[in-house]
Amino acid sequence: MGLVLYTILAVIIISSSVTAGDHSSLLEKDFPDGPSVTRECLACHEEQGHDFIKTAHWLWKGPTPHVADESKNGGLGKRNLMNNF
Repeated sequence: MGLVLYTILAVIIISSSVTAGDHSSLLEKDFPDGPSVTRECLACHEEQGHDFIKTAHWLWKGPTPHVADESKNGGLGKRNLMNNF
C-alpha cells in the first residue's frame, strides 16, 4: 500500500511541476509517512488524484488487443493474471 501512495505522490508531483512550476517549497516540512505526503498533495490536487485512480497503472489492467476474445476479458493485468511478476 505504501508503494502505491508513493507512486501517486510521484505522479502528482511530476505532473504538477510540469504544468504549475516547482512545488518543493510546499514540501519543506517533515512528513511521518507516505500517506501524509499524499494527503498534503491531494489537499490542492484532488481532481488529479481522482484522475489517477482511473488509470491502467492504478487499476493494474488495460487493453489487450493481441489476446483472443479481448473484448470479453475486460483487460488483463497484474490484478487478474498468475505469475506475472
